[in-house]
Amino acid sequence: MESLFDKEKKALPFDSYEEYMEYLFACVNEGMNRYLTGLKQVYALGEGGYKNVLYPDLEIAHDVCMEKLGRFQSRDMETVKEEQELPVSEEDADLMDLAGLFSEFAMETVQPEAETEEIEEIMDYINARAKLAKEAGVSLPFYEICQKLNYENFTVFCLTCGILSSTQTDYAGVFQVINENGSLPMPTIESAAKLYYGSSFSITGAYGDMSVCLEQLLPVLDLHVQGNMPFSTVVSPDKRMIDFLFGKNPMKLDQDYVRFFQMLTDDKELDPILANKGVLEAMEISYEEGVRIFSYYGDEGSGRKFFVKQFCKEHGMRAISINCKKLFVYDFSFVEKALWAVTRECILTNSCCCLDDLSYREEEKDKFFGYMDLAFSKLTGHGLLVFAISKEKLPVKDMTKEEFTELELPTPMNQEREECWKYFSKNYSLAPEVDLLEMATKFLFTPGKIKSALHQARSFATMDREIVIPKDTLFKGCNNQMSSELTQKATKVKANFGFEDIVMNRDQRETLEHAIDQMNFRKQVYDSWNYTKKYPYGRGLSILLFGAPGTGKSMCAQVIAHELNLELYRVDLSKVIDKYVGETEKSISMIFREAKKCNVVLFFDECDTLFAKRSDDGGSNQASNNNKTALLLQEVEAYDGVSVLATNYKHNIDPAFFRRMKYIVEFQFPDADTREMLWRTTIPKTTPLGEDVDIRFLAEKFEFVGGNIKNCILNAAFLAAADKDGQEVCMKHYLQAIRYEFVKTGKVFTRSDFEPYASLIGL
Repeated sequence: MESLFDKEKKALPFDSYEEYMEYLFACVNEGMNRYLTGLKQVYALGEGGYKNVLYPDLEIAHDVCMEKLGRFQSRDMETVKEEQELPVSEEDADLMDLAGLFSEFAMETVQPEAETEEIEEIMDYINARAKLAKEAGVSLPFYEICQKLNYENFTVFCLTCGILSSTQTDYAGVFQVINENGSLPMPTIESAAKLYYGSSFSITGAYGDMSVCLEQLLPVLDLHVQGNMPFSTVVSPDKRMIDFLFGKNPMKLDQDYVRFFQMLTDDKELDPILANKGVLEAMEISYEEGVRIFSYYGDEGSGRKFFVKQFCKEHGMRAISINCKKLFVYDFSFVEKALWAVTRECILTNSCCCLDDLSYREEEKDKFFGYMDLAFSKLTGHGLLVFAISKEKLPVKDMTKEEFTELELPTPMNQEREECWKYFSKNYSLAPEVDLLEMATKFLFTPGKIKSALHQARSFATMDREIVIPKDTLFKGCNNQMSSELTQKATKVKANFGFEDIVMNRDQRETLEHAIDQMNFRKQVYDSWNYTKKYPYGRGLSILLFGAPGTGKSMCAQVIAHELNLELYRVDLSKVIDKYVGETEKSISMIFREAKKCNVVLFFDECDTLFAKRSDDGGSNQASNNNKTALLLQEVEAYDGVSVLATNYKHNIDPAFFRRMKYIVEFQFPDADTREMLWRTTIPKTTPLGEDVDIRFLAEKFEFVGGNIKNCILNAAFLAAADKDGQEVCMKHYLQAIRYEFVKTGKVFTRSDFEPYASLIGL
C-alpha cells in the first residue's frame, strides 16, 4: 500500500482536482483488486458455485483493475522522479525497471492477509489531503459536495464506484463479476460495501453504513430503491450529476426539466432599492430567526424577484425559479420527480428556490395545496430557502405546518413612483413637455412597469424616427403595461369620437360636460381644497347610460374617453361570468384593480347582465347573483377612475345603482330634427351626393335611431359604388338601403312609406 499512497504526503495538498479524483479511483480499484483476488482463491479451491461460467470473466475483470492500478502507480512514480531532480545512472535505471516488474508481480500475487491498511484509512488519507487542497484554493467539486452533504467515508466510496461505472466502460464487466450477475454492469450499495470492507464484510456489520449511504445519496442520485431489497439499489449517477462534477458548465440546469425552471440570478449589476425598502430588512430578521419559507405577494413588477436577487447577493447564493403554473398541471408522480430535480439543483448550485406564478382556481384548490405542501416539504427538508411568489395573498398556513413569513409588496407611494421615474429615465431622452410627476400621479405603476414603459416608449419613438420620446408616445408605452389578465377579460376600444362627432340634445351634452369636469378638476377640489378629508371614498366618476339600441350609448363612452385622453376598455361579460363559484367575483375585482393602475375608462355594455336586481327567493343561484351585484356596487363606488355603464333596459338595473351613479344620461328616441342632424353629420363630407338626395324627407319619413341611420348610409355607399355609373350616391341608393334595413329589423312597409320616391326602388 505504501507504493500507492505515500504516507509522507499526507500533510501535502493535492495539486489539482484531477489528482484528487485519481486517488479516489485508485482507492476503489484497490478495493476491487482485494475482492477479486479473494474471489479467485475461492474459485481456485473449487468452492465457487458458478466457476465454469464466471472464472474467465473474473480473470478479465481482475486484469482491468490491475492495469488501472499499474497506471496509477506509474504516474505516482513519475511524479516522485520529477520531484527528486537527481541524475540517474544506467545501472540505477536497470534496477528501477527490475523493481517495477517485481512490484507488478507482487501486486498480482498480493494476498488479503498482507493488507496493511483498511480502505477506511485510505479514505481518511485522501480526505486529509483534499481538505488541505481546498484550503489552498484548489477547486474540488466532488469533495465540496460530499462535505456539504456530510457524507461518510463509505458514501463517498460508493458514489465513486458509481462514477467509475458511469464514465468508464471498462468497469461494466468488472461489476458484472462483483455482483455475480451478468445483467448488472453497475455497482449496488451492497457490492460497494463488499469492496469497502473486504474479507470482513457482513450484512449485519455493514448495515448501518449502507443504510446511511442510501439516505445520503437520495438527494442527488435518482435511485430506484427496492423496498424489500434496499441495498440492491443500483448506484449510477446520471448525466446531470456527471456534468456537475466534471463538465465544462457545471451550473447548467438539468435539461430534462429546463422548461419548468431556470436560474434566476446572474452576475448583472442590480438596480438600487427605490421602493418598499423595509422589505429586505424584515426578511433578514426572519431569516436570522430560522424562517426558511417566505411568501411574497404583489403586482407584476413590484420587485418580488428583485428582492430575492438582493437577498441572494447579500448571502452569496443563487436562486432557481420554478414556473408552477406550467408544472402543476401534470400528475403527482411527474411533479414529485420535477421537485426532486429542482431540489438537487439547489443543493448542487448553492441556490434557494422560487415557486413562481402561483395561482389556482377554486375547483383546483385541493390539488394545488397538495403540490405546495409537497414542494415545501422537499425543499425545506434539505434546509433550502423557499420563496412563494404570487400576485395575491396565498393561504400559506393551509399549505404547510412549517414556520413562514408573509411579505406584501404594495404599489409604491407617489413619491417613490416619482423617484423610480427619475432613476429609470436617466438613460432616455424625453421631450420637454414630459412631466415625471404627472406620470407618477396618473399611472399607479410598480418599478418594473415604469422601467418597461420607458423601454417600450423608446421602441415606439424609434419606429416613428423620433430622437426624443414625446409625451403621447410615453403614454402609449404606459398603456402597453396593461395587465394581460385585464386584456383577457376586456377589449381595448379606440376612442376616435369627440363631442363634434356625436349628435345629442343640449341637456345630454351639458350632463356629460359636467361629468368630464369632475375628472379634469379633481386635483383642485380634492387636493388643493382638501375635499379628500370629507370625501375619502367614491372619488371616481361613474356614469349610467340608458336608452333604446342604436341611440349612441357606445359612441358616448368613446367620447368620454376621448375628451379625458384616457384608454377605453370594453368589458367582455362572456369572459367575466364563470360557472364556478367565486370565479366571477375574482374576475370583477381583478378588472377594477388592474384598471386602476393604468387609469383607464371601463365600459360595461349591456350591464344589466351583471348589475341585475337583487331578490330574496332563498335559492343558491340567486344568492350568488346577489353577491356579484353587491360586489359590483362596491367596486364601482370605490374605483377612482371612470366607469361607464350602458343598458337598453333601465328597469332591469338594481335600484341601488342609481344612488351610486354620479351621472345618469338617458338617450331618447330621436325626433325628426335630431334625425336630420344624424343623417347630415354621419354622411362623410367627401361623399359625392346626387342632386336628388332629400335628407329632410329621409329624416321625417323614416323613424330610425342613429345605429340604423349609420347602417343605411354605409349600405347606400356600397350600392352606389356597385352601380353602373358608380359616380354618385343618389336617392334610390338610400331608399334601397332603407328597404333592406326594414327587412332586417322585421318592420312592415308599403309603397306609401316611400312615396313620392317609390318608383325609384321598383315599388
